[in-house]
Amino acid sequence: MRIGTRIFNPIEVTLWDVEVVQITFYSGVEGNIKRMEECVRMCREKGLPYFIHPVGYSILDDRVTDDLKTMARWADLGLILHDVKGEDGERLSGIEEERFRRCLDQLSRVTPVSFENATDNSDILWFWRHFPASVTLDIGHLEAAGIDSVDFVRSLDEGITRRIDCVHIHRYDGREGPIPDHWPLERGCKELKALKALLEKKADVDVILEVNDTSKVEENLKLLKGLREEFLGQPK
Repeated sequence: MRIGTRIFNPIEVTLWDVEVVQITFYSGVEGNIKRMEECVRMCREKGLPYFIHPVGYSILDDRVTDDLKTMARWADLGLILHDVKGEDGERLSGIEEERFRRCLDQLSRVTPVSFENATDNSDILWFWRHFPASVTLDIGHLEAAGIDSVDFVRSLDEGITRRIDCVHIHRYDGREGPIPDHWPLERGCKELKALKALLEKKADVDVILEVNDTSKVEENLKLLKGLREEFLGQPK
């Protein structure tokens, strides 16, 4: 189990004592590809492993195909993308599924591609079983979708569990609004219990902290490192 956090800017590469980072950026933001490249250079200079996580980029969107290929070339541990639905909001099928598989194959030839539960948590098991070789489990998203994350993790079959390479962790506190679930972790919270349940089944995962309050990142990293030492016997 490696522990890290997400970053948005190059300066954040050196802010926290982590073993892995996730370079996160959003579609439609001017200069985001350039900023990603700057973050990559800083990570490489520091010798820090990293994922690239573009938010709002669908591999079914021809307008971002070139950008996704650029990201794949710059990736280290791989790309983390969100699960995808068809234009009608239903499961991928027919021509859309063929396009999806073709695009995924092209990217996967360059770097590993992992898919996170974000678009439709209620149907994520179907998506994971049908498409990705790698899974990113977002525990906070499960809770925000009204799914008991502990029960969900405990019920995962071996086929899905062995494909979980990365975990996104942040806390859902029930607040209404566009971002209800990226709150700092608290000792004993449901999300940490779900992480423990996963570690009982698979310990070799990268755990990425995703909290909006950066003043709590250091405190939350200590929580995760304490959990790792207690649960796996790995040093802080």
